[in-house]
Amino acid sequence: MKTYIYPENLRSTVKLWFWGVRDFCIICGGIIVAVTMLAKFRTFVPAAAVICYAFLTLRADDTSVLDYMLHAVRYFLVSQKEYRWQKGDRS
Repeated sequence: MKTYIYPENLRSTVKLWFWGVRDFCIICGGIIVAVTMLAKFRTFVPAAAVICYAFLTLRADDTSVLDYMLHAVRYFLVSQKEYRWQKGDRS
């Protein structure tokens, strides 16, 4: 008799370590390109871009760093806030 262990939510996204599968594949491809560019042209720009992308797509509890930054920018810079001060009865 075999025992199968299923996640609680079968609709959850597939993860490899701290990234989604799509992001992990992009990071791996970027590392290959960055290493070849470093060997051929001695430039660290592609490696820096891959490291930045890897940091921004880092996921914890289904929220990435990029999602958090976008929500913060939307809250502090884009969305309109309205504050109403009223003189109240203080007895």
